[in-house]
Amino acid sequence: MRFDFSNYDLQLVDVPIQSLADVLLEKGFGKHHFIEGTLQPTLTTLKFKTFGALSIIEYSLDVPVQISSVTVPDAYFLQVVLTGRRLEHSHNAERVLKAGDSIIIMPNTPIESHDYADCKKLIVRIPTDFLHQAAQEFGYLSSTSGIVFSSVPNQLPMAVPLFNLLNDMLQQDKSVLGERPLLYYCKLLNSAILNVFDNNVRLGSVSKDSLHRYIARIRQYVLDNITRDITIDELASLCQISRKSLYNLFERETGLTPSTYVRRLKLERVHAELKNNERIKNVTQVALKYGFTNLGRFSAQYREQIGELPSKTLRDFSC
Repeated sequence: MRFDFSNYDLQLVDVPIQSLADVLLEKGFGKHHFIEGTLQPTLTTLKFKTFGALSIIEYSLDVPVQISSVTVPDAYFLQVVLTGRRLEHSHNAERVLKAGDSIIIMPNTPIESHDYADCKKLIVRIPTDFLHQAAQEFGYLSSTSGIVFSSVPNQLPMAVPLFNLLNDMLQQDKSVLGERPLLYYCKLLNSAILNVFDNNVRLGSVSKDSLHRYIARIRQYVLDNITRDITIDELASLCQISRKSLYNLFERETGLTPSTYVRRLKLERVHAELKNNERIKNVTQVALKYGFTNLGRFSAQYREQIGELPSKTLRDFSC
């Protein structure tokens, strides 16, 4: 598996392993203790960049190394094995991660591992508060225990949105992006992570006594009917509550009106289609497909949410 990590804040080539430990600690990846397996100094090569709220590091070692680490209490870590193998021990469980395997490391999780000489890893640091906020904004349901991911490794195909988003972020020159698209990229990545990895906050997992189930029901209904015009009365009827109760629910749970919530879901789908569908030739056909008949207003709303004009999204993808 290969990502195009061609734009970075820091690159170190063939430096002592202590340099890697220092970077990991300084950049918020926790304290790592490396036990070298040979008498010769172990060398490492790494790339690092921040991207909005996220921090990303890729590194490899030239010899097998034993690693002992304790992650920080305020972040999750997406870990992807790019090449080689890694034998990992955590919570009395042992697992072998090979090229293409990925896993989410929970906050405050100690890890003991053996990295083979051919092992190269990519690790993304995701602040806990940022993941929780993104989950709520994309309609995932809250849990009293927070977001808990399965410890089972997940094979990460190169054709899924998570791979494409992360690859884009590794190539992007963040200095030319505005704050809004930078933030939106990060939120989309979090949404993709919640979709790919098993966790306890998937849609519909909340108890019957929670009003959050209405948000989940509406979100799924909108996604199932994403190209239709959906009325407020239709959504209220779906949940069997009054229009006033529907507005109050959305204000309390999302800070949005129902119409704004539906529009945001539609714009997210428009953005994904403009960015990933090679058959799209112009913006107008996509806007009309999702019910945006006023093209001037559509472009303004798209720019406000995504941070760029839809024509730029399409042009960048076409290039």
